Amino acid sequence: MFSLVHGKPMVLGSSHDVFRRCGKKNCKCAEGKLHGPFSALSVNKNGRRKIVMIKKSDTPLILKEAKRYRYFQNTMSQVRRINKEIDLLLTEVKTRTLRDYP
Repeated sequence: MFSLVHGKPMVLGSSHDVFRRCGKKNCKCAEGKLHGPFSALSVNKNGRRKIVMIKKSDTPLILKEAKRYRYFQNTMSQVRRINKEIDLLLTEVKTRTLRDYP
C-alpha cells in the first residue's frame, strides 16, 4: 500500500549538484576546474525553470524534503494511472450490463 499522506514537510523541486566559476582570472576555475559541487533545487516558477541554491546548513533537510516530494509525485502518478484503469473497467461493466427499457 502507498504511504502517500504522511504529514511531513516537502519542498517543491528536483535536487541537483551545481559547479560554478567564481570569476577571478587567476583561479583554477578559469581553466576549467569548477568550484563545487553545491546543492541546488530546480524549480518551475511561472512556467520557467529556475535553479535555487541551497544553503549549506539547510542541505540535508532540503534534500530529504525534495526526496519526499519526488516520492509523492511518483506515487500520485501511479494512483492516477490506476484510477484511469478503474474508470475504463467500470465503463466496460456499465456498457455490458446496461439495458434499455422498454
